[in-house]
Amino acid sequence: MASTCLVIPCFNEATRLDTAAFDAFLRDEKKSRGVAFVLVDDGSSDGTLAVLSALAAKHPERIRALGLPKNQGKAEAVRQGMLVAMADEQIDYAGFWDADLATPLEALAMFVATFERNVKLAVVFGARVALLGRNIERRASRHYSGRVFATAASMVLGLPVYDTQCGAKLFKNDARGRALFAKPFGSRWIFDVELLARYLKESPGAPDRDLYELPLDEWRDIGGSKVRATDFIRSIGDMAAIHRAYRLPGPWRYFLDLVTSPIVQYAGTGAIGTALHYVVLIALVRRGLLAPVPASTIGAALGALVNAVLAWLLTRAGKKPLDVTLPRFLIASAAALGLNALVLWFGLTRNPGHYLAAQIVASCAVLVFGFLINRGWHFDDA
Repeated sequence: MASTCLVIPCFNEATRLDTAAFDAFLRDEKKSRGVAFVLVDDGSSDGTLAVLSALAAKHPERIRALGLPKNQGKAEAVRQGMLVAMADEQIDYAGFWDADLATPLEALAMFVATFERNVKLAVVFGARVALLGRNIERRASRHYSGRVFATAASMVLGLPVYDTQCGAKLFKNDARGRALFAKPFGSRWIFDVELLARYLKESPGAPDRDLYELPLDEWRDIGGSKVRATDFIRSIGDMAAIHRAYRLPGPWRYFLDLVTSPIVQYAGTGAIGTALHYVVLIALVRRGLLAPVPASTIGAALGALVNAVLAWLLTRAGKKPLDVTLPRFLIASAAALGLNALVLWFGLTRNPGHYLAAQIVASCAVLVFGFLINRGWHFDDA
């Protein structure tokens, strides 16, 4: 029987991990024959590593507990676990499974059987499709947001993929499979998309013969997910970064080149902050509370704060320590505020009654200036 190793990434799962399910699965020799696990603790702070180590001690020949010294994100936890799993030449297939067991461990047999039926396959990944006769329990909000996400992923990959984010994937343990995990991923949360992009980049040709989406018989939406609303926002920036890093062929390639270009990203993230700037400016001036220049400075400061948060979420600025990005933000913002006030003041000396026209000119100047000064800090095609 084929030998399989599953990587289970864990972060603060001490009270949530269903150790009984792992124990019962391994005690059923018929279900678990040939299956081993690498349980990876991603720098948890709640005793998760102790829980994983205790489970490994009960099944020393089937489970290995791996502790990372600090939290590095799911992508790196999976990668480190896959490197360990694939280093064993006795392993035929290696994959990763979500720690909440939304996909039951018993489903692994379907993945292995799919490989056995088609020896050309390189990757089999689960797809959460609510078909008749299947038990797929998923919140409507996550389902519809998932469809939007899958559409964007299909555009970036040039591949009609249905479900990139299902946390159940299995890979053939060969040189091509090991190469997928050789380098760290640029994305922390949507590394599944980057994983497919990496495969398509390294294995051009006919991926439909190598990749297989397996509709799951059962999947349950387990509470306590670590995914937050801000992660969905970050995924937009990560998707743009994946496109620019891999630039896969497809009908949307040149459109994506345009919308993910640094200047468009910068203008897009700045649009909300700029709108707030103008609202504050107009409100303060029309109510007679402040003259245009100080009103614009206050609005620009509030807008800059909003823009900084969006840039931190959507660009590589969020991947750098705060002690690096904060001083840069303060320097860039101070310079931009000064330029905004200077251009606005100069415009008002020429046309005193047209502060909005002067503000538009000032905003254009700040846009160009801000992009040039921030380009090397927030954007990177590498």
